[in-house]
Amino acid sequence: MRYAFRRLAKSPGFSITAILTLALGIGATTAIFSCAYALLLRSLPFQHADRIVTINETHPQVAGGGEVTFPDYLDWRSQQSSFEQLAGYSIVSPETVSLVWDGHAEQVHRVLASSSLFSLLGVTPSLGRTFVEQDDNPNANHVVVISAEAWQRYFGADRTIIGRNVDLNSVSYTIIGVLPPGSAYPATGEFWMPLSLMDKESQASRVWHTVNVLGRLKPGIALGQAQADMQTIAARLAESYPATNRNIGVLLTPLREQLVGSLRPAILSLMGCVVLVLLIACANVANLLLVRAAAHLREVAVRQALGASRLRLFTQSLSETLLLCLLGGVLGTALAAFTLPLLRVAFAHTAGADPSLVQSIQLNIPVLLVTLGVCLFTAILFGLLPMLKTPRKLAEALRSGDRGSSGKQSRRRSALVSAEIAIAVVVLFLGSLLIRSFQKLIQIDPGFRTDHLLSLEITLPQPRYEDQAAATNHFYEALIDKLRQSPGIASVGTTNAVPLNASHSMTRFLIAGAAPLAPGAFPFAQIRYVSPDFFRTMGLGLLQGRIFELKDIENNTNSFVVNQAFAQRYLSGKDPLTSSILIGVLSPHPDKLPVIGVVSNARDLGVETDAEPELYLPGFGTHAVLLLRTDIDPASIAAEVRDAVRELDPNQPIYHVQTIDAVLSDSLARQKMTAVLLGIFALLALTLASIGIYGVIAYSVAQRTREIGVRMAVGASRTNILLLILREAATLTGIGILAGLVAAFVCAHFASTLLYHVSSADPVSICASVFALLIVGMLAAVMPAGRASTINPTEALRSE
Repeated sequence: MRYAFRRLAKSPGFSITAILTLALGIGATTAIFSCAYALLLRSLPFQHADRIVTINETHPQVAGGGEVTFPDYLDWRSQQSSFEQLAGYSIVSPETVSLVWDGHAEQVHRVLASSSLFSLLGVTPSLGRTFVEQDDNPNANHVVVISAEAWQRYFGADRTIIGRNVDLNSVSYTIIGVLPPGSAYPATGEFWMPLSLMDKESQASRVWHTVNVLGRLKPGIALGQAQADMQTIAARLAESYPATNRNIGVLLTPLREQLVGSLRPAILSLMGCVVLVLLIACANVANLLLVRAAAHLREVAVRQALGASRLRLFTQSLSETLLLCLLGGVLGTALAAFTLPLLRVAFAHTAGADPSLVQSIQLNIPVLLVTLGVCLFTAILFGLLPMLKTPRKLAEALRSGDRGSSGKQSRRRSALVSAEIAIAVVVLFLGSLLIRSFQKLIQIDPGFRTDHLLSLEITLPQPRYEDQAAATNHFYEALIDKLRQSPGIASVGTTNAVPLNASHSMTRFLIAGAAPLAPGAFPFAQIRYVSPDFFRTMGLGLLQGRIFELKDIENNTNSFVVNQAFAQRYLSGKDPLTSSILIGVLSPHPDKLPVIGVVSNARDLGVETDAEPELYLPGFGTHAVLLLRTDIDPASIAAEVRDAVRELDPNQPIYHVQTIDAVLSDSLARQKMTAVLLGIFALLALTLASIGIYGVIAYSVAQRTREIGVRMAVGASRTNILLLILREAATLTGIGILAGLVAAFVCAHFASTLLYHVSSADPVSICASVFALLIVGMLAAVMPAGRASTINPTEALRSE
């Protein structure tokens, strides 16, 4: 190693360039692999996690899979034969309850869970116990299990907490257990209550889909086999209960896939691109080593003449490249450690990312071992390269001295540069596609103004408050009146879902007077409960009729306002204002309500999702999303709203306070993060490729000094020499671009799931990638070409 240190110290320019190049490639690879390992590879904190699946119901009219009804869950549990256990849990609205403890009120996330949930996951409490079968009895004592994070946050990690009572929604619960850190499922849960506490209507109804189901496969049972088993049960239930279960299917998804959500294709694309960047960095260093080996050809020949064996020369070369790679790896690991906190923040704001998995993104032993493996592999590979230059004919080597390389070696360097350019084309093309896709997304009109709009949530505790009850109506009416008096607030409205982040809240319906349908064929629509000023606060345009008035709520006069998507799909060719809609169509006596207005569309489910048909009803629920349109910075009025709520109810907290601009930003966080990272990798690939082109052309000029002198001596002009060198650079670049475009189209096909309204063969992205590389390639060659055109022919001929 001392020999390697001395050799590298003698060539600081070469050493620094090689180390920095490797550090960039290894650092980027380590950072992204840390994310891939945490989200895709690392073992989940549950026993037999590879056999745990989520089981959802599907319906042709509803995208993706959703919750199941409580009776369906019970039937699945009793009839299935593919699982060791099934467990159910529910995050029903409201998903939070009011915790009163030590004189403070907090809104906490609750989960209703069956007694089998924790045993299925293999979670053993760090304190106390989890649920047992007796807790599934509706008449059992009120008990609660809390997460380690809730134990620390609300109770100061008090180890005597077991057996103590807390008030949740004004009901006393006994704390029976504390979960170990990182084992909470779902990860957002803080307080787990028995599933038997679900309201009686939901427990008896096959209409209300409120239960999430997990299953642990029996050993030897494949996912497809279990899917077929559950599909058979679904068909049996559809035959027994056609009114509610017709067309309902079953979807099984591995737990990890459910937790990662839509991040998998993004992570795989990032991982692929960062490996390509690493290959470009390696090709650059390989070219540097080949040039360095050519420059020391005579020295190596002399050492061979003095008795040095090829093994000895290889060992010394390997020690030098090993030192280079280790130094590059250490610096790259430091760069990765610096970027990981930024990546955790980016993933934390990404919809669908499980919080516990995101927090596990860090430099750990498996990640560091992979980094070390990359360093050792590149060191061995690079150690072999100089051996390609080891002279086999000593006399010839001693005569040639340090003069240029053979045509074979020159072709190797040119091939490496063309390969760099081809790889850079792939990364640039993918980066351009994702950036173009993100541009399309941010240009989408969500249907309302997102600026100066604040959102927060309130959950009034039951049984003190009930949906549509006088006390609930009075609370919200008084709060809205109080907030309207603030000079910075223009309007206030309520709804039951956060705009751009709403979940499916569906209801079956039938247009009055339409042809009769079989019970299982009723259409679905989103349903929202809103206050009269909701439409004004959102900025939705009134297209026909009128919107709700306060008297509609006070007099309990139910009617519908529908959005444009509903009117176009279900009321086309009719006057919406003379139409009525039946809801509760599965009951013996459905409600028939008139349509009083049509409003413009809003993309409630996310900016990527087209507006779906929506029904609006007037009313206040115990859970409400409060929307405030302001004339000032919306974030600055949160404290004022909190004070106004506490004036009406001192123990009532508010939560999920956020601007709608922030909601919009978070809804696009995955696309933004992917586009930004791929853009960074594209710039890095472009920079490394330009360095490679510059290095090869500069070395070519240095080795062809005599040839250039001869050309100029026989009449070649400086322009001819300049064009000669630029032609060489253009040839290398052109070959690389052509090869890269073929590979880019193949890779873009696999990344098409990440694109929004952009073709995987987008001509703008193709042109941008090609022109960027052509321009950079020519600019990289201009300096050495200019130097070649200023060579003095006399000195060039004398130099050799």
